[in-house]
Amino acid sequence: MYKVFIAEDEYLIRESLKRNLIQLSEKIPIEVVGEAEDGEVALSMILELRPDILLTDIRMPFMTGIELSQEVRQTLPDIQIIFISGFDEFTYAKAAIHLQVTEYLLKPIKPEELADSLKKAVSRLEQKKTPAVVDSYSFDVQKNLYLNTVFGNQSTLSEAIEEARQLNRQIAGKKFLVLLIANHINKNFADYERFRGEMAERFEEDENMLFSCLSSRFIKILLFHTDEEEILRKADQVAVTLYTDLNTEESKLVVAVGNPVGRISEIQKSYETAKNLLEYSLIQTKQTILHYQDFDRKLNKYEEVIHLQEKIDQISNQDIPLLVEELLEKTDKDENSLLFRLILLNELNQLAEEKNGQVKETFAVASPTKASAIISEPMLFRNYLNQILSFLKRTIIDERMGQYRDLLDQATLYIKQHFSDTELSLGSVAAHINLSSSHFSTIFSQALGKTFIEFLTEQRLNEAKRLLRETDWKLSNIAAEIGYNDPNYFSYIFKRKEGISPKEFRKKQLH
Repeated sequence: MYKVFIAEDEYLIRESLKRNLIQLSEKIPIEVVGEAEDGEVALSMILELRPDILLTDIRMPFMTGIELSQEVRQTLPDIQIIFISGFDEFTYAKAAIHLQVTEYLLKPIKPEELADSLKKAVSRLEQKKTPAVVDSYSFDVQKNLYLNTVFGNQSTLSEAIEEARQLNRQIAGKKFLVLLIANHINKNFADYERFRGEMAERFEEDENMLFSCLSSRFIKILLFHTDEEEILRKADQVAVTLYTDLNTEESKLVVAVGNPVGRISEIQKSYETAKNLLEYSLIQTKQTILHYQDFDRKLNKYEEVIHLQEKIDQISNQDIPLLVEELLEKTDKDENSLLFRLILLNELNQLAEEKNGQVKETFAVASPTKASAIISEPMLFRNYLNQILSFLKRTIIDERMGQYRDLLDQATLYIKQHFSDTELSLGSVAAHINLSSSHFSTIFSQALGKTFIEFLTEQRLNEAKRLLRETDWKLSNIAAEIGYNDPNYFSYIFKRKEGISPKEFRKKQLH
């Protein structure tokens, strides 16, 4: 039964419409749920009663039928609207077209015209109730691309919300949690259709979940809910259901449950936690459901690994063996050395992948399977650390300037160690490596493809972005910390280079 609301300021016409509608309800599945004599009163009643069909006069006091329809469409986009008017004017017809009304009826209204209009409105409502035939594989591809984007924090807040809405999910104002499910026996997911079918049967209609089985690495699941307790309960339920229902002799599944987060921009953290746990399961094969709470204390303890790039920047090539020994000592003494090695390796691999995109001669980053062997064997782990740290320390220079590599390594290291010094200059760096300022300037710009000032500014702004993300320092304090005496000049340089102000950058990181 479809609900009908009448908005008409003339009492006699309104009563006539009601009588006709009651008679038509014997043949058409409709019922009159309300009426109003002006648009303003009608709006408040419609928002409460939420009718399926609106019959409204165009000319009414306080709020016209056109204004009423525009407001109603905001809340009830599928409502069928039938305009009633005593004036056959082009302006009204144009508005009716714009608002996509079902019919435009002229007074006096003929019963047969009213009946035809209502049948048309009901037919459109019936069509909207019938699910559209969607290519399920294409939809899976859309979901997979979306999850890849939010797991990598590669979209803005508004983009993430809008793209989720296109997938029939509302994620604004929610808490989030990532689950990853790996099949360590059949790594290519040859039985993708079975997994997809099983998942679809259980979770396709769940409004608080998105999943994809398209990856050859793992099934991806994003849970979201306004209540953190509910999302944790749901995560446990899903993990147990998947492990017990989908496991076979050919498919030994491992489920990793990431930590809950409160922002869309933090989904990446939950994903990284789940991925670390999943890779850890390659080493500790006995555990089949790994939960962030079991490892949370340990993962937090290794927070220093996240800032490894800063330590690499601050040492010379000659100090690499010392850093390797320091890292090995920390992992060997740790109560869970394998997990520490895994997190350390993942961080170094990520840094190497980033650098691979900037150089011709790339580093062969270990795959998850090879990483498992490297982590388990102390000598392999030591060799890998030496190799990857040496790669990360190499200054990216023009191949034709190879004879100056040692000098440039010294110069860039000196800049990275002293960029916060307001007195740092091209001359002071040139003096440090025993070259004239003009000779050093020429070598530096030709080898690195950027001037000394551009390189120095890049180091300062990288540190500024880290401080904007991780601290609540005032801009004046950040400016002083990175070598600028004038915070206004710092803001000017930041906006010129990054396209947004420091305040806008910080605000973006919080969403």
